[in-house]
Amino acid sequence: MKNLQLSYHNIGSLQLKLCFLSFALFPGDSIIKKRSLIYWWIGEGFVSNRGDKTAEQVGEELYDKLIKQGLIEPDDNDPSPLINRCKINPCIRYMLISLAREAGFFYFNSENETSPEVLRKCCFSSSRLHLILGGAVGLPELAKDEEPNKDIDVSTVFNVNQQYLRLQPQWLLNMKKLAVLQLGRWLHSPNYHIEVHDQSFLNDFGDHHKHLKFLSLQGISRITTLPDSIVKLVSLEILDLRACHNLEKLPEDIASLKKLTHLDVSECYLIDRMPKGIEKLSSLQVLKGFVIGTARKNPCKISDLKILTKLRRLSIYIGRGAVITSAESASLKYVASLCSLTISWGVTYSAAHSRASVEWDFPQRLEKLELIGMPEKRMPDWKNVKKLYIIGGKVMSLGPLQQINRSVEILRLKHLQELRIGNIEDMLKKFPQLIYFDGRNCADGDMLWYKSREFKKGL
Repeated sequence: MKNLQLSYHNIGSLQLKLCFLSFALFPGDSIIKKRSLIYWWIGEGFVSNRGDKTAEQVGEELYDKLIKQGLIEPDDNDPSPLINRCKINPCIRYMLISLAREAGFFYFNSENETSPEVLRKCCFSSSRLHLILGGAVGLPELAKDEEPNKDIDVSTVFNVNQQYLRLQPQWLLNMKKLAVLQLGRWLHSPNYHIEVHDQSFLNDFGDHHKHLKFLSLQGISRITTLPDSIVKLVSLEILDLRACHNLEKLPEDIASLKKLTHLDVSECYLIDRMPKGIEKLSSLQVLKGFVIGTARKNPCKISDLKILTKLRRLSIYIGRGAVITSAESASLKYVASLCSLTISWGVTYSAAHSRASVEWDFPQRLEKLELIGMPEKRMPDWKNVKKLYIIGGKVMSLGPLQQINRSVEILRLKHLQELRIGNIEDMLKKFPQLIYFDGRNCADGDMLWYKSREFKKGL
């Protein structure tokens, strides 16, 4: 324990210590998603923009430092070298709980001191409330219903493991200083399900929460619409709606969220159109789940995104009945700041919907390209892509040898029954910088998976 505490005291900056102490919140052996962690840190104010780096990039640096120092561990079941999931050793977590209590960082239940329930920031006056199995647990006054109009001094509500949420609207409305509302999924588990009793707690929500920076409803069932009052969240930076499978539409006046930097509506399969005005979100850095529907239902186009000068990550879903012209697909090259792009085609989409062959053109700075269910057989030009994922679809070839991108480091080719790429020796010659390759479930039987240069050298 003394050695672990010494490692903590030598960890470096107060910023990194605060991020590390936050791991005491999570139950032991939990697999934690990196992106959920970083969004939480941004909402808390632990990380912010620094020079030319965004708050998210600063958060990734801190996350990588914790990994390199061995204070958190990669998920053993995640083969990707990107380390998008992590966990914490039980001994280190035990030490963290002790340190958090000494620092006044947490409030602990006196009956079980190893279960943090309400977080108190050591350098701020506000508190954080955690929802744990069995109900809302926190400061005694939070459970009282006899004072419904009393303001509650809480800046964060974090759903640790409550899967069925019954939230009283007035209870949340009284939290005028709320900066983080993390009700959705943070745990990496395909079987983890969250649902709400009803969505009335969102009614008039934006009228009372002028300080809210991070709202996560990720993976919550039975939320069908977002009320128009959401657009009154004038400080909102991150809106995470991923995998809200019952969500049917976004507010029409979404352009009012002037400070929004992250909007994630990926895996919201009932949304069939984007509201006009998304292109006016000038602060937007991440847009996931941009839907291309039919011309009748699609007021927002790919070409509208070129005015988003800060957009770094974009995912596009091409839905049923969509018609995309080459002019539209080629307009992606004008989103000059784009570093990561994902394009997925719905299972009902057919290339026959287009009157002519679609020519995709990507920006020069693009580093990651992911194509899911691509209906065309010919690959577009990759340019200087370092991470290439092709999952499902009709792709037959990656292109002639002279066109193969020799800068690619991570290559994932999955469920491509028509792809012919040759044996692994040819693959390694075409991709000399490759550090990760996944060629499982493809047509060529001699394709395989490997994760390191050491394994590559041993072939």
